[in-house]
Amino acid sequence: MKWVTFLAKANRWAAWTAIIVIILFIVTGYGMTKRVMDPELAKYLHEEILPVPLFIALLVHGGLSLRHAMWRWKIFQNRRTDDFFVFILVLVLFALFMWMHWR
Repeated sequence: MKWVTFLAKANRWAAWTAIIVIILFIVTGYGMTKRVMDPELAKYLHEEILPVPLFIALLVHGGLSLRHAMWRWKIFQNRRTDDFFVFILVLVLFALFMWMHWR
């Protein structure tokens, strides 16, 4: 039961983190185009800093939510298969992001 509580809290934290980073993306986007902040700082934050925490937060939130949805929908016969599928999917997406971001 303790593990389930941790995962639920991690899901909520990831969702709130994603929302905050998306708002920062919007602000830095306006910083670059409308000059509501220093354009150089806005460009640096927008292109170098913000993508990593956003993608990690979205992967955690999306992965945990997908895991729960697959349990409800009974996609596979047992929950370990659901968990394994989601884990592999998240790892592949994370590797793809790393490759695209730092190539």
